[in-house]
Amino acid sequence: MKLAELKSDFHSLIDQINDLELLSQFYDVISQSVNTDNSDWQSLSARQQQELLDAFEASEDENNLVPLSVIEAKYKQWPLK
Repeated sequence: MKLAELKSDFHSLIDQINDLELLSQFYDVISQSVNTDNSDWQSLSARQQQELLDAFEASEDENNLVPLSVIEAKYKQWPLK
């Protein structure tokens, strides 16, 4: 796929997203990956970056999420200081 075709397909994909939250998350991920001032993202290896992107994608499926109440119960005894 040529660069111009990929960009066009990418724009079309974005145009199809009507969910503000999803679009905002997508924007954050993409902008961070192209922002050269973002030293945190740039300091990660390609594998670490991909793992984060994969985790983000998996989080879109509610079946993969852990309810807050479960996390709170698990870490109820967590030290506050």
